[in-house]
Amino acid sequence: MHRVINSCCSLITLLLICLCFPLTLPAQQSALNYFVDGVEAYDMADYEEAIRSLEKAIELKPSNLEFQYYLGLTYSAMGRGEDALKVFDSIVREEPVKFQKAYFEIAALYSKQKEYQKALNTLSLVEKISPGDSRIYLEKGYAYKNLQDYDRATGSFNKAKDLDPGLAQVVYYNIGAIYFETEQFDRAEDVFKKAIEVDPETATAENARQSITNVRSAKKARKPWYLSASFTWGYDDNVFFQALEAADIVREGRVLDKGDEFQTFLLAGGYKFINRKDLEVGAGYTLYCTGYEELTDNNLLGHIPYIYLQYNEHPVYFRVQYDFSYYYAGGRRNGQDKGFYLTFGDSSDDTMRMHSIMPTITIVEPYDLRSEITLNYQDKEYLDGITPDACHYSGGIVQSYKLPNSERYPRVGYKYGYEDASPEESSYQYHEALMGFSSPISWGVRGDASLTYARTYYHRNPDVVADGKRRDKKYMFAISLTRPLSERFQVLFSYNYTHNNSNVSDNEIDPYKFRKNVYTLSVTGMF
Repeated sequence: MHRVINSCCSLITLLLICLCFPLTLPAQQSALNYFVDGVEAYDMADYEEAIRSLEKAIELKPSNLEFQYYLGLTYSAMGRGEDALKVFDSIVREEPVKFQKAYFEIAALYSKQKEYQKALNTLSLVEKISPGDSRIYLEKGYAYKNLQDYDRATGSFNKAKDLDPGLAQVVYYNIGAIYFETEQFDRAEDVFKKAIEVDPETATAENARQSITNVRSAKKARKPWYLSASFTWGYDDNVFFQALEAADIVREGRVLDKGDEFQTFLLAGGYKFINRKDLEVGAGYTLYCTGYEELTDNNLLGHIPYIYLQYNEHPVYFRVQYDFSYYYAGGRRNGQDKGFYLTFGDSSDDTMRMHSIMPTITIVEPYDLRSEITLNYQDKEYLDGITPDACHYSGGIVQSYKLPNSERYPRVGYKYGYEDASPEESSYQYHEALMGFSSPISWGVRGDASLTYARTYYHRNPDVVADGKRRDKKYMFAISLTRPLSERFQVLFSYNYTHNNSNVSDNEIDPYKFRKNVYTLSVTGMF
């Protein structure tokens, strides 16, 4: 926008210069030609050529401040802020009234350097010259906002609107942003709505709509109590041999070659003892239950109390959580209602308890890049008298990118894990690579697709593998469709395909080779 304004101004400037320069004078004609060439190069972003032409024009006509002004613009566009400041300072010393526009360039350069007080001091100088210029107070509003002097920022924005009603939409949007930043959520939403009403078709109106969504999410996040619940119906055409493997707690790599319907219930809630924008500390409890219609030995019940700390300092967000998990695997069908498969651990014999520590670091990077680094330590104690206890370590990173002018997010990731068990034959390590893509589709539906490739190296099966080390390859493909039903409820459909094989051969049959398809439909409520 700034460049467009400058381009329009340059055309007017050229006309004025043509009237002021007698074309009969060769030196003046040459200076004007160089200036025209410099402006054209500037508009085409060929800044090196612009500087060469403008410097020649200034050499021939050093008293022409318009030539110098464009040289300052070019330095600024190149990122040579100090050189630009020197040029603009010299201009306003000579012609403070005629070249008020140079003050705005100086203020913009100071703001770019985060020298907001210097920007305000500069704008105050031009305010004395032209107190009725609405642009002064708009720019002052930005500077005060960056200094977190929100009262003065609001006053400056409102004064800009009073002087120029055409600025109403941008002023409402910025005042709404101030209320949002100071967590006055109801006032922020009201002002964003005013911004939309001014002209619903502009980009600013669209930003205001998105901001209203963000305001409502932030308002929920500031509540000390939180609760969510989900119910899932699904079908698995090849159920895992161990219930804990379905929850990704063990990696046995065996299936029953049987399919069955299942239901899952998840309840999670907690309380935030400290609930600030930059810091959260809280505790909560999660109940997890999966029940099968026929294969009830694969039912799983988990009690998971947890505590967490989250620190936010843009662009870095850090969270660490500790879980104490207690799982019951198995169950029986005693009087079970055929329509409801959840037994909540009825007659479970196989139990396991686990301590988990999970630090997560999220970094919001320039150019809409986002990195999420996850670490995990698990201490597993099996109480069935058969499965060996183990310690599990893992670390991974997922890099996502927001495509310009869209809500589409491609992502790639890598994860490494190692499980140390006793006896040593039960230990293993694995590598996982991930590609994924998330995008809105239509009618409020958001889609997500991912492909994961994993290699797992076990220390077992020495009788059927030449070197005594089992190695698995696994391919996993997943798609999901999510649609909000209201502000509190959403529905999710997902499909997951897994293909696994290994280097093990038992009578020319790989006992760990399998394919499985899992279909689920979930309804989730957040309160």
